[in-house]
Amino acid sequence: MSPIASLPGEFMAAIGSALQEPRVWFLLAVSLIGGIVRGYSGFGGALIVIPLAATMFGPKMAVPLFYLFDLGSATPYGYKSVPKCKWPQILPMLAGHLVMLPLGTWLLANMDPTAVRWGMETTVVLMLVLLVSGWRYTGRTNPPLSVGVGAAAGLMGAVAGISGPPIIAYWLGQKDDAATIRTNIMAYYALTSTAMDVVFLVTGLFTWQVLIYALIIWPAYALGLWGGARMFQGTTDRMFRHSAYALIALAAVLGAPVMDGFIK
Repeated sequence: MSPIASLPGEFMAAIGSALQEPRVWFLLAVSLIGGIVRGYSGFGGALIVIPLAATMFGPKMAVPLFYLFDLGSATPYGYKSVPKCKWPQILPMLAGHLVMLPLGTWLLANMDPTAVRWGMETTVVLMLVLLVSGWRYTGRTNPPLSVGVGAAAGLMGAVAGISGPPIIAYWLGQKDDAATIRTNIMAYYALTSTAMDVVFLVTGLFTWQVLIYALIIWPAYALGLWGGARMFQGTTDRMFRHSAYALIALAAVLGAPVMDGFIK
């Protein structure tokens, strides 16, 4: 039998072997919840899934894994928001994000995983304090500041898969309603996630094992997205913003390395 002919059998065997791992079933449940969160608020899937996936697989695998199954579910959904988003708000942030992706990817592949996770934990907590304090940026959109926010998000997203805190902290301070903010977030993440996937593919972080796990997890995440999007209908601005705060707080708790002993 040729190597090509044997690939389907090897592929199914790999999936069967992965389904025997308890950590895969745990990640399926987590991804369902993460999908609901992402579908409801437009963000937060990574905040739920990646910290817990990193405790099982390590950041170097958890981050590419999330972005791969996100590519087949939330990313196409996000592209529906692109025609309706506010491009003057998105473009400067997108530029900053793209510039920092290569550096963030290199750090993900080479830095100590625990050090990376503690750095992101500190950033998440600081962003949460900023939001809960009530301070808001009330001025007009500032392109240089937007580029800086996008750069921070790009670095954080590539290193630890969590680009949400600087984006949410910046956009929740604007006077737009929840639907407009959600549209901008969905469009922004669709574009940046696609760029992230290209970088991960080029740098070899999309391994065979990542592909197998992503195919297993994808249906649960996609189902959660569908349910979360339906839940968003009829929500109020206050509910939306409070949900954002709760998600960031949850990321701070679940992402802490000291929680590993309770989760594993």
